[in-house]
Amino acid sequence: MPECKAPPEGWSVERFTDIASVIAGQSPPSETYNEKGDGLPFLQGNGDFSFKNPVACSWCSAPVKTAHEGDTLISVRAPVGEVNRADREYAIGRGLAAVRAVGSDPDFLYHALQRWRWCLQRVAQGTTFDAVTARHFGQLRVALPREVPEQTAIARILDAVDTALERTRAAGERAREVRRAALHRFFYEALGETAYADRPRRKLPPGWSLVATDLLLAEEPKNGMSPEAFSQPPGTPTFSIAAIRDGRVDLNNKDNLKYTRVSETVARRFCVQRGDVLIVRGNANPDLVGKAGMVSVFPGGCIYPDIAKRVVFRTDPEPKVSPEFAVLAWNHAIVHNQVLRRAKTSNGTLKINNRDVKQIVMPVPPEKEQAQLVKIIAGVDAQIDALTAVRVAQEQLKRALMRDLLTGRVRVTNEIKVAAS
Repeated sequence: MPECKAPPEGWSVERFTDIASVIAGQSPPSETYNEKGDGLPFLQGNGDFSFKNPVACSWCSAPVKTAHEGDTLISVRAPVGEVNRADREYAIGRGLAAVRAVGSDPDFLYHALQRWRWCLQRVAQGTTFDAVTARHFGQLRVALPREVPEQTAIARILDAVDTALERTRAAGERAREVRRAALHRFFYEALGETAYADRPRRKLPPGWSLVATDLLLAEEPKNGMSPEAFSQPPGTPTFSIAAIRDGRVDLNNKDNLKYTRVSETVARRFCVQRGDVLIVRGNANPDLVGKAGMVSVFPGGCIYPDIAKRVVFRTDPEPKVSPEFAVLAWNHAIVHNQVLRRAKTSNGTLKINNRDVKQIVMPVPPEKEQAQLVKIIAGVDAQIDALTAVRVAQEQLKRALMRDLLTGRVRVTNEIKVAAS
């Protein structure tokens, strides 16, 4: 790393294994695994990691290698470099290593490894199985403050950012749970806890009806087109299927945009409009096939891809649904379960055709109730968007602080050292 060539005053370059010991995980005999809570919680790899502390799904009655409380856990097999913190004693498998501070601040070590791991990741990419060993840790040279109080002060600053990040993440998850609960209550209180939209288990509420999608459409569903596309302009903008997520067609994310060359006639035929509802007509992931998104903000002249269908809902008298409500219904299990029953497999990809779309039975409540649900969900979505923006800003702040504090570009003051101690 560049900072190792010219560390600032008060810093030194050390061999990693001189400031920490590395305990490589080892898989115990399979007969010692259990899910009854017998023995130590067992971590096999980074699949057991969460935001900061791991969440074990199994236990081991005869562990071979263990991590102690306070150790930093790092994945040593693909993906290499994922980091968590042990909040108790754990048995660890061969996908992990426990890093234990020796003469250095363990909290500093946890944060610093999130920067130092970049070297390990580069080494891993040159190996057959994307893995690192104790030998690679021994070859790692790192720069760090000689005084432990300065290490502690740096760790406290980064701890504060992590605390803010965790609070934001938890608030976002609570908002998503409110969203799920609101949709669950709206549909299942009307149609029954285990009901599909076409198989209600109770009498429908006043004003509700079950209607085949065919009777709600203003025109035949239409597939898009996917000529050869490029990641950069010039050309007519189009997008990947990744843009259709969470009930939206997210074209603000430039990573989702592509560019193609088509005639003006073709571009007009497949051009998206504000309020269009697009349905994913095929995907290998059953959670995604049939999911719907509404177009809101998009670049001028944008066309939609072949893997999506455009559906246009009628605006004439009853029964009718608003496009916003239709998206909520299509993305809920009450409709999605029907999609999965009709989807057909082709080369590992699940697909639905126009006939499948038109046969889907949609629950249609009165327009007032549709509008109420749409308003509630829009309010929650706005909160989720705001929390997401905060989280992105906090993550950017953390990256900047790690770059500055863990390289010595910005030094902590004596007052901060005293406060940290």
